Amino acid sequence: MNQVVDFMPGLIARFFKLRYAERNLFFLTFTFTTLISLLIIIIPKRFILKRIGVVGFESSSNNSAENQRIAQGMAKAIRRTVRYTPWRITCFAKAISAKYLLKRSGVTSTLYLGVAKEGSNNLTAHAWLRCGSQIITGKEEMRRFTTVVFIT
Repeated sequence: MNQVVDFMPGLIARFFKLRYAERNLFFLTFTFTTLISLLIIIIPKRFILKRIGVVGFESSSNNSAENQRIAQGMAKAIRRTVRYTPWRITCFAKAISAKYLLKRSGVTSTLYLGVAKEGSNNLTAHAWLRCGSQIITGKEEMRRFTTVVFIT
């Protein structure tokens, strides 16, 4: 318990050193990833997938400099949110949250769902988000997975 108490003042001080826009984006991503994480538990994934976008179409791999800047900021905000959230946020929740928040900014992206075989009988799934040529979420794991669905 003392370690947490000792850790908090430094964490709070670092938070308030962030630019105003970064703090707002952190609160937005934190709130939205938390909401999406709860919805994923309550609502079947197939219903969520129907509301995300158009299945089978990919967004352009070219982005304007402004859209790249927005996408990089979103990637950083998602990483920061995951780091400071006391519960686990799934790759699916990260990808959906980033996709929605980018869409609000007028930036197109593509959400990918992939599967990989683990062991003899187990399948595992992963979600990642691409905006332009940049991977926003799920980059560290995506190479192991075969894409089965993509949604713009």
